[in-house]
Amino acid sequence: MIIFHFLLNSFFFKGGLFWINRDQHSFEWFISLISAIELEQAEIPAADRFLDIHLYMTSALLPIDMKAIGLHVALDLIHKKKNRDTITGLKTRTQAGRPDWDEVFQNLKQQHKGKITVFFCGSPALGKILSTKCLQYHMEFRKENF
Repeated sequence: MIIFHFLLNSFFFKGGLFWINRDQHSFEWFISLISAIELEQAEIPAADRFLDIHLYMTSALLPIDMKAIGLHVALDLIHKKKNRDTITGLKTRTQAGRPDWDEVFQNLKQQHKGKITVFFCGSPALGKILSTKCLQYHMEFRKENF
């Protein structure tokens, strides 16, 4: 789990949650909490929401893989029609693969001026990647081991 945290002003914080799992069953224990957050934030204008949620499933084939193009088109159509992800049941769409960390960090730097802190809990290999990215993009890095 990776949480990006930054100060909007002296009173409000905003964050981004990146939840990365190998398969859909690994999302199950956390879905009810994310669903409650989505419901709460649905009543708030998009610009004022306190948490941006990003879900990734690493075992899923990428949309550019010929074997998965049809599946991804169908999943996209269902998500647009029902406003629900077919994997988790959430409004947030689950993405295949892993985040493009350079793109994520560049977007954060462009959109949020000031101090940004990355809180991480997960595999040491990913922690090393994120720690390096934090140094590269001048962000604080914090990790926790469970």
